[in-house]
Amino acid sequence: MPDDAGPRVVGTGEVAFQRIVERIRSATRSVDIRAFLWRDDDAGNLLGEAVLAAAERGAKVTIHKDRIAAVYEYAGGNKQSFFHKRVDPIRGVQAWFLGAVFKAKGSFKQKPNPLAAAVLDHPNITVEHQRKRFDHSKVYVVDDEWMCLGSMGIGDNHRHDWVDLMVELDGAEHVGRLRQRMAGDDEFDPSRGLDFLVHSREAHRPKTCPMLTHRLALIESAKVALTVEMAYLGDVRFSRALLRAIERGVAVTLVTAARADVLGNSNRATCEFLRKKSGAPDHLQIVVLPRMVHSKAVVIDHRWVDIGSANFTRLSHGVYDEINLYADHAPFALALEDEIARHAEEGELIAGKLASKPVRTSIERAVVAFQSRRGG
Repeated sequence: MPDDAGPRVVGTGEVAFQRIVERIRSATRSVDIRAFLWRDDDAGNLLGEAVLAAAERGAKVTIHKDRIAAVYEYAGGNKQSFFHKRVDPIRGVQAWFLGAVFKAKGSFKQKPNPLAAAVLDHPNITVEHQRKRFDHSKVYVVDDEWMCLGSMGIGDNHRHDWVDLMVELDGAEHVGRLRQRMAGDDEFDPSRGLDFLVHSREAHRPKTCPMLTHRLALIESAKVALTVEMAYLGDVRFSRALLRAIERGVAVTLVTAARADVLGNSNRATCEFLRKKSGAPDHLQIVVLPRMVHSKAVVIDHRWVDIGSANFTRLSHGVYDEINLYADHAPFALALEDEIARHAEEGELIAGKLASKPVRTSIERAVVAFQSRRGG
């Protein structure tokens, strides 16, 4: 595959956010956004303004916004949701519970936003935000010719503080392929070189997740190196696959947050599991960053890439809709490894035991198990 036909690393933070906003500002025909989280803050309003301007120019805008994420909007960041201004009792109780468990007190007073109202009312904009869609994906498509996907939510914390990873692709064929995969019209085909690992609740049978098998198979295929930058850990299937890779002698680098915003103890317990069970060999490197790592990326043998919205948790496999890009493209893989290495420079290489609190780990796992009860 020619290098110019392949995906490109956009990066994280302000660079990735401005890239997305600029492309939406240039839209002439259409904008399609899949957003799990959209806060009513500076980032959320800038994107809202870009969307509204595109619609005013005549572009057709479709926004898929999951109602489930309102809980996290109420409990994190500035605690203001761009679209979900009415705090219903169920979401309110869940936000209170998350705040109690993860020590992030939520706000149940939502301030009106004329911009959000204008977006919802515009005839060229369709916003699907009232259903529980279980859609955790983060995808931006402009004019059916450009696509950006990865881990970045819409909010000031993603824009300024957190470590995310976004990548971009040009070409109507890739946009068409993603829609084909999300509709369940064709199976994952690694021989294509570029394809999409997806879970769709509408297209796939209940309690099944085809992308789980493929993601685990990629890890099992590693012979030389695995580079992982991951927000949330805890699914024992992935923990054991990583352990087997370490035991095979694969050089495994795992980059995550020293203390994640949620599941922080589960992450640390998983890291300690890998260290303890493997004997902490030199070819295992665990790097923890002082700020939140929200990326979901795996690079296998400096050639294959699995990157998108899916974590190493049960929620991401059978519960949430997720979209990851698969690429057999060495230049892209090396560029992604370079980006992750830059992130790791601000972190600490773990040389001893990574402490966690067993009681809080159990509570976090119970929360995930409760949220996963309808799938997985």
